[in-house]
Amino acid sequence: MSGKRVGIRDVAKEAGVSITTVSRALNGYEDVNAETKKRILDVVERLNYAPDANARSLGGISKTTIALLLSGLYKKDDSGFVFGLISGMHKVASENNCEFIILTTDIQAQTKTSYLRMCRQKNVNGLLISGLDMNDPYYHELMNSEIPCVVVEGEFSSNNVCGISIDNEMAAYEVVRYLIELGHKRIAMMNGKSSADVSVRRQKGYCQALRNSGIEVDESLICDGNYLEESAYAQTGILIEQHPDVTAIFCASDVMAIGVINALNKLGRNVPEDISIVGFDDIPMAAYVTGGLTTVKQSFYDMGITGAKALYEMITKGRTYKHIYEPYGFIKRSTTAPPKRA
Repeated sequence: MSGKRVGIRDVAKEAGVSITTVSRALNGYEDVNAETKKRILDVVERLNYAPDANARSLGGISKTTIALLLSGLYKKDDSGFVFGLISGMHKVASENNCEFIILTTDIQAQTKTSYLRMCRQKNVNGLLISGLDMNDPYYHELMNSEIPCVVVEGEFSSNNVCGISIDNEMAAYEVVRYLIELGHKRIAMMNGKSSADVSVRRQKGYCQALRNSGIEVDESLICDGNYLEESAYAQTGILIEQHPDVTAIFCASDVMAIGVINALNKLGRNVPEDISIVGFDDIPMAAYVTGGLTTVKQSFYDMGITGAKALYEMITKGRTYKHIYEPYGFIKRSTTAPPKRA
């Protein structure tokens, strides 16, 4: 039955029982004997059947439901990334009389329940997805998705799927070119994590800027800070110990840039006199770090709005989108300066 949505009639036929018996078994009624219930559940699992909540709703009428699917939630969100997406999506949902829900997932959950089945169980008409790694099961299932979705920081080519981001590669390129124009040659990168598509693209821009300026890429100058302040702090100590000649560090997030600056202060290195620092995102705190952090500005709120609008059009009008690029800016503040001369 591949390519066709499995219905309750299919389950009943395969199990050799009535539709009523299937319904009662799945809803926990005790008048279905154990052997029959087991046979029905085996068929449900084999056919990957998930009940449609629309069919169970009173009168069969329900609103369009859009969801934000997050790969995990954390105790704090210094970047404001998640709140920005939620606020933007909520605005669009309210304007279009949509239900808006928030879902979370992780690798363990993705292994237990397929992406399509999860969507049907939650009765969502479309999703904006954030935080999936390239090695996550759902990341690869998306290409064959029957459910419209927009993936933050992802690159996809499918009728029902599109990505939304700034041009991360070009933004990273501009940052590193600026540092090179200031006179820096030993430029390190505090990247996020190699399993994230956005990290791969920002590293490409970093490397391309170096090569175009005749500077050889030194892989040992690229660290992964996992987009965490604490990890970036620890990695900076190792980086400077191994490469004391570094004069600039490009960070793939402002949160990591703060960790890098704190580590440099601990090591007795001044910013920007000894080492220039550039961040990424322009979080609210960026304007106050060491007189103002030089960074790439992007709006998570606007991304939530644009992504939700595209999603609504995909659901209600059958529109298709290629990758959606949001605008960005490069803000030069006090954490960058020409390198010291020997």
